[in-house]
Amino acid sequence: MRGRTAAKPQPVARIVCDARQRRTVRAMERRFTGEFAVGEHIRAVTVIRNDGMYPHKDIGEALVHPGDFGIVRESWRFLGEVYYTVEFVALSVFVIMRRREMVRLGTAFEPH
Repeated sequence: MRGRTAAKPQPVARIVCDARQRRTVRAMERRFTGEFAVGEHIRAVTVIRNDGMYPHKDIGEALVHPGDFGIVRESWRFLGEVYYTVEFVALSVFVIMRRREMVRLGTAFEPH
């Protein structure tokens, strides 16, 4: 065994990353979980009030009312919940909303 060297271990599996496939899977997951896509038009279901984070508005002042139309600009997860940055062009405001506070445009809704 003097002339033989130990063979290198062969990999058991190889991981291949395909970004196109991952995007497709994410889009399918979004569709099935009820998540909203960036650029999607939505309608507010609840009143969104200023909690002190919105500048130049009083605390407790209503920023968005039920039935107002907006566009999803960004989405992210924090502590297991999905949040969305939504732009309401007619009102000139950007607010952060949860999934339960909005519905897709064209679906029936009952304001709370």
